Amino acid sequence: MLCAVRIFTALLSLLAAAAVLAAPPPTYRWVDADGIHYSDQPHPGAQQITLTEAPTYSSGQPSSSYVSPAPSRSARDSREGAEFRYDSCNIIQPAQDQMLIDVPSANVAVQVSPPKRSTDRVVLSMDGQAIEPKSNDQVEFVINPIDRGTHTVAASVRSADGKSLCQSAPLTFHVRQPSVNSPANMNRPRPTPH
Repeated sequence: MLCAVRIFTALLSLLAAAAVLAAPPPTYRWVDADGIHYSDQPHPGAQQITLTEAPTYSSGQPSSSYVSPAPSRSARDSREGAEFRYDSCNIIQPAQDQMLIDVPSANVAVQVSPPKRSTDRVVLSMDGQAIEPKSNDQVEFVINPIDRGTHTVAASVRSADGKSLCQSAPLTFHVRQPSVNSPANMNRPRPTPH
């Protein structure tokens, strides 16, 4: 009897350890002047996020032993019966009112929830001018060159037929470039007129 209790206690301990190991560790995300960062350690101003599924990559060769499960009937019916909607689309880089100093370009990153469908595309608007993506997968834009001054950006997710599915709030950021009259530039030789 004592042996059975010890075995039972050992099994419970193993199950508890397996449950702890199965839970993903917390992940922290923050954005600063150097870009978007992720860590398993807390950081000032970081937001704790939950990773639901590890990314997977395919070799391109089909596996004969794995058959992907079909979506449940209720999930399939809800997608087919209702028009698809995004919960949110936000510009996550740069931050609101962020100052970019002495930069040749600006990176603008958009986050869409739920993840963007492959047929939809993110279109960026900067200072009233639309910037089309190079591919439907693009959610980050590099504005190069970037002019000094204050800029306003917004993003929208559009379907293949051009219908707007989600619109972000406008975000303002500032760019400060060196002046040609700054002391750092005073020692440089000036061009002579010909």
